[in-house]
Amino acid sequence: MNKGKIVIQIFLLLTMSWSYDALAGNVEKEIEAPVHGAVGIEQKTQAREVNWRTEKEKKTLAFEALEKELAMVEKERNTEAARRTALISNVRRKTKQLEDIAEIEGQMSPFLYDLLDKIKTLNARDLPFLKEERQKRIQALEALNADPQVPVSEKFRKLMEALLVETEYGTTIEVYQQTVPLSGEETLVNIFRLGRLRLFYQTLDKQQCGFFNPAQKVWEPLENIHIKTIQAAIDMGLKRKPVEILSLPLGRIVVQ
Repeated sequence: MNKGKIVIQIFLLLTMSWSYDALAGNVEKEIEAPVHGAVGIEQKTQAREVNWRTEKEKKTLAFEALEKELAMVEKERNTEAARRTALISNVRRKTKQLEDIAEIEGQMSPFLYDLLDKIKTLNARDLPFLKEERQKRIQALEALNADPQVPVSEKFRKLMEALLVETEYGTTIEVYQQTVPLSGEETLVNIFRLGRLRLFYQTLDKQQCGFFNPAQKVWEPLENIHIKTIQAAIDMGLKRKPVEILSLPLGRIVVQ
């Protein structure tokens, strides 16, 4: 083989080698480009997925929080609705009570005035004991009954208390001092009250005794034989001696 052919063959081999390397490089680049692109897309996809999951978790938590808040608001609304219903019912009940009270007050007022008149009549016709105390009580009741600011319940309570006191006078005994007209002179004496049956008196020197005559409205003397009996009654009333049976001169009981 001559030198010219050898040179040409070497040149062709070099050219083919260079073309092969260039082709291999192009192929490698063509393969690597899609791979790098795919990897980039995968990474971006994973990043988006992570971001989506993170955002989903945030929105899920926010949604759950809103659901809890909504449940609380609904519960409060139901509670307020129940409270409002109860308040309306209470207002209606109170209104009915006020109407009933107003009706009762309208019916009670005449009764209270009538009751007070009966107490006044009783005192006027009764034995003359504790006159000042009982008169003050009646005056206080009159002022109370005439006061429109005082509730009817309070007026009723006070009248019942006064009536109870008056009733107890009929079942109790009492000893006190009082000035009474004897023989035309005002004389300080000891008074023994036997319920509402009789008032007896004894002078402080224990020399005279007597009783109040409700029919004549005067104090009348008794015979001296009753002095010891009345003294014993006074001592029992003052709890200076034990209670025992006494024979007191009651006379006729006048029905008033």
